[in-house]
Amino acid sequence: MRIYQTATIVEERLTGFQSPCSEFAEKPLSLDEKFGLGNPSLFFVQVENDFPQLGIQKRDWLLIDLARKPRKMSLVVTIAEDEVKVFKGLVEIPELEDVRVGVVTTIIRDYR
Repeated sequence: MRIYQTATIVEERLTGFQSPCSEFAEKPLSLDEKFGLGNPSLFFVQVENDFPQLGIQKRDWLLIDLARKPRKMSLVVTIAEDEVKVFKGLVEIPELEDVRVGVVTTIIRDYR
């Protein structure tokens, strides 16, 4: 699996005359705000294998939160050196120094 850190998005600036109705317009969809991508405990992993029992397909993107505690039906990810494992539910995870444990918060699938 490939691990990617999130990038910060530069703030958009408007120039020129704005419409008087602009104060009633909806804000544009921001994936940063929706998923909290500025949080340093979040990162993406692209899956290289299928996990049909977990609902994960090859080339899916997993958004993993290292700060979140696993719950009963959570998808839990352990990262040790170059090995990434995915589990469902609360599992016994060894308390090692070099093992990071996170919870999958979002699965992004490309249907092209």
